[in-house]
Amino acid sequence: MIPWYERSFRREYLNLYAHHTLSEARSDVRAIVKLISPPREEPLLDLGCGAGRHLLALVELGFTKLVGLDLSEELLAVAAERLSLGDDICGREVRLLRADMRDIPFEDEFATVLSLFTSFGYFEKDEENEAVLTAICRSLRVGGTFLIDYMNRDLVIANLVPRDEMTFSDRFVQNCRCLTHDGRRIEKTTTITTEAGAKREFHESVRLYSLLEMRQMLTVSGFVHIRSYGSLGGECFGAESARLIMVAEKRER
Repeated sequence: MIPWYERSFRREYLNLYAHHTLSEARSDVRAIVKLISPPREEPLLDLGCGAGRHLLALVELGFTKLVGLDLSEELLAVAAERLSLGDDICGREVRLLRADMRDIPFEDEFATVLSLFTSFGYFEKDEENEAVLTAICRSLRVGGTFLIDYMNRDLVIANLVPRDEMTFSDRFVQNCRCLTHDGRRIEKTTTITTEAGAKREFHESVRLYSLLEMRQMLTVSGFVHIRSYGSLGGECFGAESARLIMVAEKRER
């Protein structure tokens, strides 16, 4: 069976999250720069880059050696289109690469790795998700920085909306959400019905890790100086935080 992330992350997927704009990505990147000060002339990996929103924002802020990695050929094609149209792309090095995040094809390469917009926890087995962190650590230089923008598990569980609906001029969208029986994953099915009656479903399933679990996995994977925040703005993390942001560095061998 084809995994959900291969079925769902296609060009049509962008319509589901059209409200997440380049303007939002610019705000995210400005906050990241303030929070961790990534070097702009050193290699940076946007892991799970999708259609390239954050890559465009990074280019605009003067980052010169960027790599965007994603498994979706269709989203990478959109990213290539967007980057080729960017006014500030001249003089910048942006490489788009199709690969599995469990097997990042770099070693000791990056000064910074970013995992944004909940691009973690997709795989069914914990060992597979842990393999992502190990691959990230391997791809970083010693002392390099990893930042992950992830869900706040407790907030998601406490505020779970089982169902909502939205009507647009050309389509009807229905979202259904639930926790798995063991409470370890949140699953979402989005059904889009067009005016003509055609239906398309998108499925998402993400492992819900706690702060403690994330900290333990990062430590085992080779990270030190692990910090947690409640937003990219650097707010303290708490039960009501909208996000779980974690920052860590690759330890010396």
